Amino acid sequence: MMKRILYIIIGVTLLLTSCDKEDSANGNLDGFWQMTIMLNKVNATNSDMRLSGITWAFQGHILELRDVNKVNQDIIMSFNHDGNKLKLYEPYRVDRDSNDIIINDVAFLLPYGIESTTVEYNVIELSNSCMILDNNVWHLEFRKY
Repeated sequence: MMKRILYIIIGVTLLLTSCDKEDSANGNLDGFWQMTIMLNKVNATNSDMRLSGITWAFQGHILELRDVNKVNQDIIMSFNHDGNKLKLYEPYRVDRDSNDIIINDVAFLLPYGIESTTVEYNVIELSNSCMILDNNVWHLEFRKY
């Protein structure tokens, strides 16, 4: 009888002290996105990006820009998503061996369809499988993994 009560107490204690899962209010934005189309409206170049290895991953308030083919520098940025607006800011080059380095040179950002260290996109479509972003410079399309 004492053993059974002890097991119940331990079980209830473990249940009450379990880890909390961090919940994000980003909805469909959260997750891993593969860039499929990048259209530069300024010079009218349209690129099929499906084999480029360019990905965007959203979680919490951090966006990770990654080139899985290792051609371009991995970058992290802060973001705000409010309705049909997505604002990206504070880009850092990812340096796993030391501190991340703030980016001032937009050349690091251009392969990801980002023309400035602070940029805003109109969210044209955002579902659990498709994201389309657009501003006066870029039209970007993604599929979710």
